[in-house]
Amino acid sequence: MVRNFIGMLMTFALWHAQAAHAGTSMAMQVDDVVAKDMAARHTPGASVAVIKDGKVVLEKSYGVASVELNVPATNATLYPLASTTKEFTGVAIMTLVEQGKISLDDSVRKYLPELPASWAPVTIRHCLSHTSGLPDNVADDTVNVLPLAGTRADLMALLATRPVKAPGASMVYNQTGFMLLGEIIARVSGMPYESYINDRLLKPLGITGLQWGDTWTLIPGRASLYTALQPTADHSKLQLDAKGAPVMSTDGIHPFGSKIATEWLMPAAGLSGNIEAMSTWENALWTGKVIKPASLALMAKPYVMSDGKTGDFGLALMHDSQQGHVTMHTGGGAAVWITTIPDEHLTVIVLTNLQASQPYKLVAGILDVYLATPLKLKNDS
Repeated sequence: MVRNFIGMLMTFALWHAQAAHAGTSMAMQVDDVVAKDMAARHTPGASVAVIKDGKVVLEKSYGVASVELNVPATNATLYPLASTTKEFTGVAIMTLVEQGKISLDDSVRKYLPELPASWAPVTIRHCLSHTSGLPDNVADDTVNVLPLAGTRADLMALLATRPVKAPGASMVYNQTGFMLLGEIIARVSGMPYESYINDRLLKPLGITGLQWGDTWTLIPGRASLYTALQPTADHSKLQLDAKGAPVMSTDGIHPFGSKIATEWLMPAAGLSGNIEAMSTWENALWTGKVIKPASLALMAKPYVMSDGKTGDFGLALMHDSQQGHVTMHTGGGAAVWITTIPDEHLTVIVLTNLQASQPYKLVAGILDVYLATPLKLKNDS
């Protein structure tokens, strides 16, 4: 009997050693993938997390948070999350749906009656899926993100003069819808939008590593932001070609401090966060600790437009299908990317401080370490 017990202990010890070795080997492979990607793209700093089967199995930072000051990136370094903020807004909306306080198919004017009458057909679901047809509230939604007006009142007066396309007919990335969602959250909950996110979503999870504000906001511990794109000759914004596409820099990376997110853009792009906070958040979200699995599944379900076609979005989440895997994505600022493969219970998070660093490719490379069959990106180039 003693021999059997000793044998069991030896078997467990061997299994544990093999598992530890496998984990170490995967971490070393991730190090190699990250090092090669950062070198190829001249990415100053990056933080990475891998979540597998409800556990954070890797959380690590690389490079520098500030090139000028040679400050190393750490797991506490915050990065501008930009449009990744939309995921938090979408989840907040789903909490109100679960509470029975709103319906996804309610008109936005039910909660914001001051909106133009022509906006009445637009629903909360349309706003979440980027199918609202509303005029956008930024002048350039590619890389510069320049607000159309400085105050909410001026902005709304301007947007009211612009045409509204048929809601649900096409999927066009849109910031206006998320501005409205933030205001709906505030009015229905009786709390300011940011307070609702902080108090109802983040504090229960013990998350403190997320902060609000744009580049005009002083946020201690936030990485400096850089761009791999070419600035205009006067350095006032980033250069676009004749087709409106961004132009890659030919002389290295540049400092980039023009990420403007006024108060009314906070629900669309107002958060900065570190890798510890983001891994805690994503792990809680995908293990049913924030919203019900059915609500998350609804967010992940492709939105079907009026012609029967589906686009890239569900409700605030992007969806895809690659080699038999359903993959869910969110990202922001062309510097942050998060992919979850639900059937593998696998999530990879990449935060960088370089705009146009193509973080989705780094995420794919890290996913390949943990998958038996490497993913082939549809937009690989």
